[in-house]
Amino acid sequence: MIDIHSLSFDFASVRASLAQGLEPVALIAESYRRAKAASDDGIFTALVPEADVMKRAQSLAHEARSGQIPPLLGLSFSVKDNIHVAGMATTANCPALGIFATESAPAVTALEAAGAVLIGKNTMDQFATGLNGTRSPEPLCRNAIDPAYIPGGSSSGSAVAVARDIVSFSLGSDTGGSGRVPAACNGIVGVKPTIGLVSSRGLIYNSRFFDCVPVFARVCADANEILRAIAGYDRLDPFSRRDADKIGLTPSLPDSHILAVPRHDQLNFFNDAASEAAFAKNLATLKNLGFSLVEIDFAPFEEAGRLVFQSAMVAERLIDYGAVVADHPDAVHPAVRAAIEPGRDYSAKDAFEAIYRMKSLQRVAQDAMAPFAALIVPTVPTIFTIEEMLAEPMVRNAVMGTYTYFVNPLDLCAISVPGAPRSDGLPSSLSFVGLPGEDGFIAGFAGHFERAFIGQ
Repeated sequence: MIDIHSLSFDFASVRASLAQGLEPVALIAESYRRAKAASDDGIFTALVPEADVMKRAQSLAHEARSGQIPPLLGLSFSVKDNIHVAGMATTANCPALGIFATESAPAVTALEAAGAVLIGKNTMDQFATGLNGTRSPEPLCRNAIDPAYIPGGSSSGSAVAVARDIVSFSLGSDTGGSGRVPAACNGIVGVKPTIGLVSSRGLIYNSRFFDCVPVFARVCADANEILRAIAGYDRLDPFSRRDADKIGLTPSLPDSHILAVPRHDQLNFFNDAASEAAFAKNLATLKNLGFSLVEIDFAPFEEAGRLVFQSAMVAERLIDYGAVVADHPDAVHPAVRAAIEPGRDYSAKDAFEAIYRMKSLQRVAQDAMAPFAALIVPTVPTIFTIEEMLAEPMVRNAVMGTYTYFVNPLDLCAISVPGAPRSDGLPSSLSFVGLPGEDGFIAGFAGHFERAFIGQ
C-alpha cells in the first residue's frame, strides 16, 4: 500500500507509484492538499481553483486509460507570479500591478499540453527585484531546510514549493540568479537555460535582454526533462533564438574534462567558513571524478555582474514597473523601490555606454571560457538568516549574487546542483556555467557531480 501523504513528488517516485496502480488524480489531489496546507507559509500568491485542478486531472486520467499517456502524467507544478497564466492575475507580488492574463505563457502551455497540472502561482521578491526572498508582503516565504534562513530569491516560492515536496517542479524567472540562488539555498536543482532557448513571452520583465525562464526540480534529470519540454523557437518572441530547436539538451560530457575556476585569491565567502569548506569538498569531488581544474581571472565576470545592477541598465525596470512605483509608492516594498528608482537618474548616453561595455565583456569572458569545458563557481558565497538580511537588505542582497549576476549578461547558461552538506547542516551548491547553447554539456557535468552524492 502506497502512503500517498509521505510520497515524494520527484519524477521517479511519481512514475513508480503510477506503475503500482496509484491513480494520477490521487497524486494531483495530494499535491493540492499540500499547497492548501501551506497557505499561511508565504509560498503561493494564488492557487488555481480546486475544481479546475481536479477536472484537469480527471481529463488526463481518462486520456491515459484510453492509451494516450501524456509524458508528464501525474506531475504537478507551480509558476512564479510574474508568469502569465490564463484566467489568473499576474501580480509580481504587488497586487497594485494586477494584470489579468487572458493567455498563458508558452512555457506554461507546453507543460499543460504534456500532461502536467498547474497548482498555483508562487510568491517572489516583489517585481523580481532581489535575490533573498524577504522583499515580499507578509507572511515571508522561509527556507525549506531551516525557516530561520532566507529562501533566496527572487523565485523564492518556486524553489520552496519543490523543496518542500508540494509540487514536482516549478518555473521561475532569472535575471541575475533568481533561478539558481533559491535552488542553492533550499538544496534543489536550478537550471538557467541559454537566453532565448525557452520563450520568455508571457513574462513581466526585469530585463528584456537578460530574463529567461529557469526550471526548479529535485534532481538534474527531472529539471532537464522539463527544459526539453519547454525549449524551442517561438517566432512571436523577438528574443527567441532561431536555433533553439537545434541546441542539444541531452545530458552529455564533452571530450575535454578541463574545468575553469576563479582564482583562489578572487574567491570571497564573506567570512563563512562552512561555505568555504564545502566548496573545497565539492572541488575535491570533481577531481576525484577525473576533472582537472584551472584557475582563471574572474575580474571580467565580476564587472559584468556589477553592470547589471549598478549602471544605467537598471533603468530598463521602469518599463514594466515604473508606473506602479510612481502611482502606488506605498504598495511597493521599500527595498524594491530603492532598487528601481535609481534608474530615473541615468541618461540615454549612460545606457548606450553600459551596453557597449557589456558587449566588450561578453567577448572577453567567452574567449576566457573557450578553452574549458565549463566554468565552476559556488552558486552562493554564503546564506543569511532572515533577521540578518532585514538588518542590512541592500548590501547582503548583493552578496547573494556574487557568483550568479554575471551569467545572463554574458550570454551564458548554467545549472546549480547541490553538493556536499555544510558542517552546519545547510546545503552547499555548485554552478556549472557554459557558453551559449552548451546546455546539454552542463547538464551532463551536473548530473555526473550529483551522482557522487546520491545516498549520502
